[in-house]
Amino acid sequence: MVGMIELAPLMIPADTFETAMPVDVALSKMRHHLEMPLSYLSVFDGDDVVCRAMSGCVPSSRPVIGVRQPADGSLCAAVRDGVLPQFVADLSHYTDRHFTSPCGTRVNAFVAIPLLLPDGDLSGTFCCASPVAMPDLNQRDHSVVQSCVSRLGDTMRDELELEARHTSLRTRIEDIISDRDFQLLLQPIVNLETNRVTGAEALCRFRPTPYRSPDAWFADAEKVGLRAELERTVLQKALELLPELPRPLKLSINLSARSMAKIDVLPLVDGPCSDRIVLELTNLTDLGDLTGLQIAIRNIRDLGVEIAVDGIAPDHASFCMIMQLKPDIVKLDRELVRGIHMDPANQALTTAVIHFANAIGAAPIAGGIERVEETSMLKTLGVMQGQGFLVGRPGGLQALMARMYSY
Repeated sequence: MVGMIELAPLMIPADTFETAMPVDVALSKMRHHLEMPLSYLSVFDGDDVVCRAMSGCVPSSRPVIGVRQPADGSLCAAVRDGVLPQFVADLSHYTDRHFTSPCGTRVNAFVAIPLLLPDGDLSGTFCCASPVAMPDLNQRDHSVVQSCVSRLGDTMRDELELEARHTSLRTRIEDIISDRDFQLLLQPIVNLETNRVTGAEALCRFRPTPYRSPDAWFADAEKVGLRAELERTVLQKALELLPELPRPLKLSINLSARSMAKIDVLPLVDGPCSDRIVLELTNLTDLGDLTGLQIAIRNIRDLGVEIAVDGIAPDHASFCMIMQLKPDIVKLDRELVRGIHMDPANQALTTAVIHFANAIGAAPIAGGIERVEETSMLKTLGVMQGQGFLVGRPGGLQALMARMYSY
């Protein structure tokens, strides 16, 4: 076994490289500095080594990013395990074995710098390689690459850690989707004049501990590209509650506007209870494919499904969005409702929203009602339906039934 070469520190000119640069720029810069045709970043993944990034001439058109090789017998593992030093001018002087780069070219000279995570674990290798021997390759060349990798290290480690967290997070979300590992609570929607229940909103509560808000889980699902799948699963589970609800009640189910355009909602809501479904669109600042969303809304409306928009504020953007979606129900932002009886400005703003909703044939519903005085003011302003802790807390089906027959 060839031991690791002890390298004395060298002073590197400040203009050799930038203090921070993307990985692909660093790979290109270093291979040109060493006059090598190829450089790449590989990471260890279990028993494999995976090409993460590459710069230089690739002898074939086949993709190399993501290519896996067994770690055992690879150049990266040989450097990691001390079988080879971190720079070699002529590999034939060290071993008869052959090593290849991720794109399949033979390596006869290289500089390979191991990458360490903050916990000291080895994550991969930054390598510049040549298919021919390079007799002039020396300690200074190694130090230049080592210094570059050192400065780039935090960026690369951050990317690798982010990728690991992304993979872990995606697995968690996939498990939640496959196991349907969440609970649905029902919050009553009531007629503020009679105090009778007219419907319920299905609220999602995720079981994995520690507790995190539904918004946090959906935001995580968005990060890993699974929000639409998660929302579809929640929608399917919520729709299974409909046959158990008393016939007069309608069930409101939240769905982000972007997911609404992505999910094929029509077959999910098509059935004998279609006219009792209210799809409550959220995340209205990101409508995504507006044309696709409008087509989806038109198609499901033909089944009797109603559309509500959530969190409406009295601003130009909200009014434009309402005009584009033409909802059946407009839910007042809880910030408008909170303390409305004490705030003339909020009363004026709420009045504007109500008048606008009435003008397009949409029914206003207030959310987040917590005080009797708020209820009184909302009725005075013309809001006849609402929900909140004052008129009914979220609970199971039995709690909803008890609330229905308590008045």
